[in-house]
Parts: sequence; C-alpha cells; structure tokens
Amino acid sequence: MSDNDSHIADLRSKHRRARSMLSPRELGANASALAEQSVQVNELVDCKHVASYIAIRGEIDTLPLMHRYVGNNFYLPLLRGQSMYFAPWRPGAELLKKNFGLLEPDCRDDEWINPAELDVVLVPLVVFDQHCNRIGQGGGFYDRTFEFLHGRSGVGKPALVGVAHESQREPALQVQTWDVPLDLVITESSVYRRH
Repeated sequence: MSDNDSHIADLRSKHRRARSMLSPRELGANASALAEQSVQVNELVDCKHVASYIAIRGEIDTLPLMHRYVGNNFYLPLLRGQSMYFAPWRPGAELLKKNFGLLEPDCRDDEWINPAELDVVLVPLVVFDQHCNRIGQGGGFYDRTFEFLHGRSGVGKPALVGVAHESQREPALQVQTWDVPLDLVITESSVYRRH
C-alpha cells in the first residue's frame, strides 16, 4: 500500500468513526439544515431529474432536501457488479435491501435512467475539501459512472453535488487521476463551489 493509499484509508477510518458518533438528534438537525442550505444552490432550481441516495452509517440524510423539491423526479442508485445505475423512486415508496446494505427501489430495468440524462446528482461521501474533491466509500462507483464528465470546465449536466456533514471537511485532499471532481458540496452550514 502506498503512502497516499494509507493516508486515504486513515482519513476514511477517522471520518467514518466521527460520523458514527453523531447522535440521532444531530443527524436530524444536520439533515434539516442541509435542506435549508440547498436553497442557495441554483442547480436545484427548476431541475427535473435528481439522483439521491438513502443515508446509511451516519451519512447526511437527503430526505428533508427531497421533500423540499417534491416536483422533481428522484432516482436512487442501484449497484450491479462494478456498475451503478439509477432507478426512479418517490419518498415513502418501498425499498429493498441489496448490495452493501443499500436500499434500492423495486422496479424494472427499463425504468432506469441514463446517468447523462440526470440534471443533478446528490453524491454521498466520506471526506471532502473546500475545492470539492471527495473521498468516497472506496468502490469507485461514482467515478466510473460519471467518468464522461472528467475534464469538463464549469458546471454542466449533470451537476455533481456532494452532500455531507461539515465535520467531514479536511483542508485539502490529494486528487487521483481517476477522481471525478464535484461541482459543489452542500453541508448543514456551507456551500462550497469548485473553482
């Protein structure tokens, strides 16, 4: 394992541990505050197709944010082998527990949306920095799925919006060549934009 791999593993471990120590009250307050912060994000205004996720293991909950934008069509990730797809879902609809403990919509594969057709993707993460770099769970699903965005300048479609607790921020992260940067990150107290 290289020094950088070891550093990333240490950061993941540190932030997963810190996230797991957040109380249910803190998790709820952060999720509500995140929904309030989202009004500053123009990319969420008048968009039609939004990918999100169901929070697990202390991730910031996006359900309050989804309830704020009830006119949107929401999609949740599905993991199949090394690939990630997105299936339609309405808050409150049934979910099935699948790979890695993720909750997924129960739908046919002809209902899935092409990731390039999404307007906004709310991306979970373990660690981020103020330049909108992220460290995820380590499976590379978001980087592989959105590699077609690699190298673009400015915010396009879909906008990749990291969502996290402010406590998950580090001063700076070392970027890997395969990392697809986020366009912005929303926390319960701030909005960070990539420059």
